[in-house]
Amino acid sequence: MDMAIVISVMILAFITVLELVFILRGGKCRENMLDYVAVIPVFPSDKDLAERLGCLSEKIACGRCQAEEIILIDYNALPEQLEICRGFCRENNCAVIAGSDDFEKILSQIFAIETEI
Repeated sequence: MDMAIVISVMILAFITVLELVFILRGGKCRENMLDYVAVIPVFPSDKDLAERLGCLSEKIACGRCQAEEIILIDYNALPEQLEICRGFCRENNCAVIAGSDDFEKILSQIFAIETEI
């Protein structure tokens, strides 16, 4: 019975050390982190858009959202939804509204990817 406890403690100690190493390495990697983009599709059936964008605005204000750009993709959004999106873009300079046809072009511009169409 004592051997099982000793082995369990050793395994837990090993896991703790690994977690600490990953946490400490994560702080250094954050400085060199590559840019990324958050993509939010806006569908006419989306009833929670205002709430979702409100939560995202709070995360941006607190610094918990590290996205370089936020793209709201219009998939036949309702006029009320587009107004919510425009308000979000006014509050957050990193956000843009794009049509579903323009999405690939915007991504290629952000990441400097050459596309052959």
